[in-house]
Formats: sequence, C-alpha cells, structure tokens
Amino acid sequence: MINVLFDMDGTLLDSEGAICEAVNAIRKDMGFSMLTNESIQHAIHTPNLNCAKLFYGIENFPHKSYKVGFEKYFSKYYEQAALFENVREMLQTCKERNYFLAIASNAPQDGLKPILQRHNIAQYFDMIIGTNPQIESKPNPMMIHKIIAKAPFKMSVFVGNCLKDEGAARNASIPYLQAKWGEEKCADNEFSSADELLAKLDAIARIKT
Repeated sequence: MINVLFDMDGTLLDSEGAICEAVNAIRKDMGFSMLTNESIQHAIHTPNLNCAKLFYGIENFPHKSYKVGFEKYFSKYYEQAALFENVREMLQTCKERNYFLAIASNAPQDGLKPILQRHNIAQYFDMIIGTNPQIESKPNPMMIHKIIAKAPFKMSVFVGNCLKDEGAARNASIPYLQAKWGEEKCADNEFSSADELLAKLDAIARIKT
C-alpha cells in the first residue's frame, strides 16, 4: 500500500485557465493592463517569484497565497473549471486499492474543501492541506511532511504539475509524478492520462510492498 499526495490545480482540476481569468479580472478592477495566460502560468509555477507583486503590484503582500483577499474573484472563475478526464474514476480505483489519498496544494486551506466538494471528489481524500499562516507553500516540504507524519504507509509519492511540486517532492525525499495531460510523449515519471497515472502508482506500490 502507498500514500498518494496530489496537488490540485493543473493536476486533478483543469483550473489554470480559470486562475488566469481571475487574475486578469483583479488587474482590470485595479486599473492594470491584462497579462497573457502564459506569463501568469509561468509565475504561479516558478519557485521564489512574488506573485502578488507581479499580479497586483503589492510589494509586501501579507499572505502566503496570492488568492487570499481576492476569494470572490477566484470562486467565480473556479466554477468554470472541470476535472481532467477520468480523474474521479482514478481516485475511486485508488480507494478500492486502499491507497491513502491526500491533497497538498498551494491554494488557501479554507477554500480547498469547497472546491473539491463542488467537483464531487472531496470524499476520496483522507487529508486536505493548503497554505495558511502556519503552513508554508511548496516547494517547501512542510505540508508533505505533515501528511506523511499521519499517513499509515511507509511509501509515499507526490503527484503534481510544476516545478514547485517537483521541488516539494525532492525536498521531502519522496518520488514524484508529473501531470502532462493529453501530451503524446512523456518521460518515465510523467503521465498523460488517468490510466497512465494509475499504472505508475500501481508499479510503485508493487516495488515498495
């Protein structure tokens, strides 16, 4: 058996377009010009960039997540997001195989469970951790360490979609699988579909049990 830790945005939920729309809606209301989706995605994926400064021109943003304080914008656009194909079925299969499942997301802690409930997948997760005043954002491994400390199995793997996720897994010294939804060519630790992800998780479970 294994513990499987998931990022949410861009990993389970096809929400990065919604995040870009929310950021630009905020910028519009602040009187700023629009940013390209590519530049917003680069910022949210890259460690050590100050997203609040880049997005809103705020030098000393008091929160660890650039979403805090702008929840009404993100909630509105998150309604347009959808799960990647067969994610719910993949999670169901993981539970049938008795895998311990958790969320480790840089989204604010208070907003995570409502999003997961809206997409009818919250029930699959044994733990849900996001950023808050006591929890550092990835690539800091703090949330991974907190999950592993309470998880039942010796082997853990982290599933994400960006450098922050990869860095968090590396800093926590656990294997990492990278989402490349819909891409034709994937490296050994990448997957392009829910079936491919399941196969890689099963392979890890077989090796380590």
